[in-house]
Amino acid sequence: MSILKSEAERARAQYASLVKHYRAIGPAAIAAAVAAAKKRKPAKPAKA
Repeated sequence: MSILKSEAERARAQYASLVKHYRAIGPAAIAAAVAAAKKRKPAKPAKA
């Protein structure tokens, strides 16, 4: 096993509990931002 791969596995094991705890924050933040955003009025078509 290469040094980089074992280092990555060690870091993954060390932070597994944090990842498990905070994984759902990303999608929840996006959903909250979309729900809170003001609705835009449709753009008026340009008259030629």
